[in-house]
Amino acid sequence: MITEAKFKYALKDMLRTTPLEEINVTALCAKIGCHRQTFYYHYQDIYDLIAAILLNEDIPALEGAKDAKTAMHGFLIYIRDNFSFFRATYNSAARDLTDDFIFGKLNAKLFTLWTDGEKPLEVKKEGVRSAARRVAHIVADEFGFCFKDQKLTPERFATKMGKFINNLTVIVLPSIVALSKKEETK
Repeated sequence: MITEAKFKYALKDMLRTTPLEEINVTALCAKIGCHRQTFYYHYQDIYDLIAAILLNEDIPALEGAKDAKTAMHGFLIYIRDNFSFFRATYNSAARDLTDDFIFGKLNAKLFTLWTDGEKPLEVKKEGVRSAARRVAHIVADEFGFCFKDQKLTPERFATKMGKFINNLTVIVLPSIVALSKKEETK
């Protein structure tokens, strides 16, 4: 395994039991058995490592999804499986990185689904872009709201967000599409 991957896995593993504020470069290097200079060769600080993790994360369930609901549920499962990492980074100085990651991944997938997918929205490309952004912001905001609850377990998070996604796709999504259609006529 390459050194960068070792740092990424070590940080995610340490966040299961240790708050991000208590993790330093020395502890991270001790976990993987390397020198501090090796860390600084690859990253400027812990937040640079977090940015690298978020930049390079692949989410197979999201990539393989054929509709919005499946995409959001796939993303939810990914977040649940990495819950301690996302809660810790969201509740730290890396909050913007985490929020941008959630928004960016969902926005890109929804836009692709609704322009090139099985059931594209019946609006122009700018309307699709607007709808994807709105939905991605709503979901990212709700994820962030959940990350603030330090008592929330990954399982309860998945249950709560699963219900939220189901309601979003049935109740809110049609309204967002209707709003995009209305905006087109202006």
